[in-house]
Amino acid sequence: MNMEGTLKDKIDALKNLLDAIDEDVTKSDEGTLAAGGRARKQLQELKRLAQAARLFCLERDHARKQAVKKA
Repeated sequence: MNMEGTLKDKIDALKNLLDAIDEDVTKSDEGTLAAGGRARKQLQELKRLAQAARLFCLERDHARKQAVKKA
């Protein structure tokens, strides 16, 4: 797991991706099939980034607990 950056960085990446998806979602709602495919692909990436952010939190918190135990 990539422990670089902060949780805020990871959330900002999620927000940026959501902004990027917006145009394709609008086109998809208007009936453009290709835009629906692009939106699905971007949503899969959003899912991957969200999972990475979740794991980042878990690993960071685990590391912090271990540091407290050693202190």
